[in-house]
Amino acid sequence: MRRLDMPKKIVPDIAISEIMQSLRRILKAIHDYSSEVSDKFGITGPQLWALNTIFKNTGLPLGELSKKMYLRPSTITGLVDRLEKRGYVARVRDQRDRRVIKILLTSKGKRLAERGSNPIQGKMIYGLTGLTDGELRSIYGSIQKLVEIMEAKNVKATFFFDKE
Repeated sequence: MRRLDMPKKIVPDIAISEIMQSLRRILKAIHDYSSEVSDKFGITGPQLWALNTIFKNTGLPLGELSKKMYLRPSTITGLVDRLEKRGYVARVRDQRDRRVIKILLTSKGKRLAERGSNPIQGKMIYGLTGLTDGELRSIYGSIQKLVEIMEAKNVKATFFFDKE
């Protein structure tokens, strides 16, 4: 990953312009990916992301899927409900602990996961996990500040460009 050095002196107008352009690029990349997935596979980007995550981690319980995707369990439950309804996944009780329900791909879900591209949200998470503590702290603080500036702290967060 190429890192850009911070200029010693910041020119506010240029910095603000570059920040806005960078945010537009990120949102456009996510939007383009979501549209491409929808057109090509007939499912949403987050659904493909879930299928890929399940494909790479066979037999995940819902809670583990939630952790791997950095999403709330209630969000994962709804996502898995939709995938199950479309025949891509099945819920199966663990044989040793009947309280645990694992999510497995059906043959239809496996075929789709094998054909699907690397989810953009996964790329972002993978990239973030490779950052140093200082870099991660810096991005975290900056994003939290943007949320505050946008007065978006109480906005319900959903998947990027998810139609459901």
